[in-house]
Formats: sequence, C-alpha cells, structure tokens
Amino acid sequence: MNVATTTLPPAAATPAEAGRWWLVVPAAGFGRRMGSETPKQYLSLGERSVLEVTLSRFADLPGLAGVVLVTGEQVPEGTLQALHVAGVPIHRVDGGATRALSVRNGLALFRDRWASLSPGQRHEPADGLGEWVMVHDAARPCVAPGDLRRLLSAARYPDGALLTAPVRDTIKRVDAEGRVVETVDRRVLRHALTPQLFPVGVLLEAIEQGLGAGAEITDEASALERLGLSPLAVDAGTDNLKITHPEDLGIARAILRRQGVLDD
Repeated sequence: MNVATTTLPPAAATPAEAGRWWLVVPAAGFGRRMGSETPKQYLSLGERSVLEVTLSRFADLPGLAGVVLVTGEQVPEGTLQALHVAGVPIHRVDGGATRALSVRNGLALFRDRWASLSPGQRHEPADGLGEWVMVHDAARPCVAPGDLRRLLSAARYPDGALLTAPVRDTIKRVDAEGRVVETVDRRVLRHALTPQLFPVGVLLEAIEQGLGAGAEITDEASALERLGLSPLAVDAGTDNLKITHPEDLGIARAILRRQGVLDD
C-alpha cells in the first residue's frame, strides 16, 4: 500500500481546528463469516449493538458536524431511533453491492457541492468544500479515542491519513507454486485499518474515478493511491479489532471492558 510516513509538511488547519468534519459509516454488509442470521453490526455488546458502541467512540471528538450511516435493508426495528452522537445529525442512506459503492452513496450528501467546484478547488485540503470526511467500519467498536484524536491531528497532511498497524510477523513472498522467494522487510509494511480521513472533495474524486475505471477499491486510501496521492500512515494501538468471526465478539467485549466501555 502506498502510504507516507515522512514528517508532516506545513498545511491548512486540521479538521478539529477547522471545526468541520463528517463521519461516514458503511454498515450495509451482512458478515456471513459470523454464522449469524443477524448482520454483525446489530449483534449485542452488552446492552448496546456493535453499531451503537462504534458510534459512541466518536461522541467526544471536536469538530464533528454530522454522521452519514450507510445501511442495508435489514435494519432491526428501533435501531436507528436509538442512535445518537453528541446531538449531531445522522443521515441514513442505502448501501451498495460493494464497500466502495456504499461509501460513494454515503458521500452523495456532498456530491453537488463538489461538482460545482473548479478542479483546483477540489484538491484544497481545508478549503473547497471546507469539510473533511472520516470513513470507519461499523464492525470496529474498539477503536481507542486517543488514536482518533491523533488521526485528526495528523490530517494536516494534504493527502489525508489513515490508522494503521505495524506488521509484527515475518512476511514471505511466494511464487505461483507456493515456494518462498523473498522475506519482505516488515518495517515498510502496515495493516490498513479504519478510520481513514480525507478532504471530502479529494475522496469523492478518487472514488468516482476508481469506480468509473472498474478498479478494485479495497479501502478509501487505495482509491487515492490510484490518483498518485500518498495518505499518511498513523500507527494505532492494538485495540482496533474488526469483528469478523464469532469468537471476535468475546474478544471485543474483553477489550471494551478493559477500556471501561462495558461493565463486567
């Protein structure tokens, strides 16, 4: 993944300093690997759903202007009414067949304003739309508030930033027959996590161009990489688990108890 780890250059105000950023949460997936008839984002973590806990992690961050929740058809009754994040508006939109399509749907709120800007304005990190957008997986309820604040601060970098995790294992490159041909230097490798934070106009252009070209967009940073941009990798702690398998729910509960989010 094409990420930058260099010293931050001088740039415009961060989203928190500018007082304006939006949270987009793709929550349209089903999570079949969980083996549950209920989508994983609606499973229980204590008295709240995974989605409710995830949104609560952003409640105390400065500058949050609103939330765009991208959901599928199967939304349990009462779920949306129970969601609230520090009094900011929550907009619900329909998800797409892929994560990238869901994110594009979530960005529709900004599309008309973005289209009215000149090409030069679309690449201004804190001007142009005057807003940034943070995209976060609904199934990552354990992200630490300290990591979120560091991500906001790191967004002085004009190409945006994303939370990452250093690779701890030895990584081997293999050929088509499965034979080891190289040991990769793990110091230059990172696991891509969420949230990922970008100037909204830049992200819109990257997603639109990537989808238009039929590219496989595995995360938002990969869409920007296609434009020749290099988001900043912000190494996070080890708590940022993505709930994928049934046993992950128990691990998430343990992490949240340690963080003081869930009672014993």
